[in-house]
Amino acid sequence: MEEENKSLEAEKAEADVAVAEAPKEAEPPLAPEAKPAAVETAAVKAVVENKIKDGKYADYSEHDLLTELIKLEKRTAKRTGIVAFALIAIALVVVVSAVFLVPQLMNTLSAAENTLEQTSGLIENVNDSLDGMNVMISDVNTVLDDNTAALSEAVTKISNIDVEGLNKSVEELNKAVEKLNKLFGSNKTA
Repeated sequence: MEEENKSLEAEKAEADVAVAEAPKEAEPPLAPEAKPAAVETAAVKAVVENKIKDGKYADYSEHDLLTELIKLEKRTAKRTGIVAFALIAIALVVVVSAVFLVPQLMNTLSAAENTLEQTSGLIENVNDSLDGMNVMISDVNTVLDDNTAALSEAVTKISNIDVEGLNKSVEELNKAVEKLNKLFGSNKTA
């Protein structure tokens, strides 16, 4: 890469020398303000001449320089063609990928959207079910609160029943039924 840059600089310098060596037309006399620019131009030419004399193309003729320029242009054109081909290949890969991947991506996004809609519906159903359960639990609490007093009263009354007295009454009733059975002539006993 450095060699190419050096060769480009050298070729440019040689081209400047070729222009400098070309027969000059008569230049109009310089205005007093323009003289410093002429001095600078002469200094630049001297530096360029030194670079060319010390460079690769110091002994080349104009024909040889032009031949080298043509070779350089061919190499540059070849490299530009390779870069252009690579860019076209990359662009083609991007376009083909887009053609195949974009429909799949759209299908995937559509499926994801449908899934999100279904999930939203399920979440709404769960919320409705939870609301229904909350109402049911509050109704059960209300029923329990309302019936707790009645249940307590019933339990108290049941616990106040004299079980022994009841058993005694059942025995006496059994005896009375047996006597009645005997009195009316039935031989069956309960």
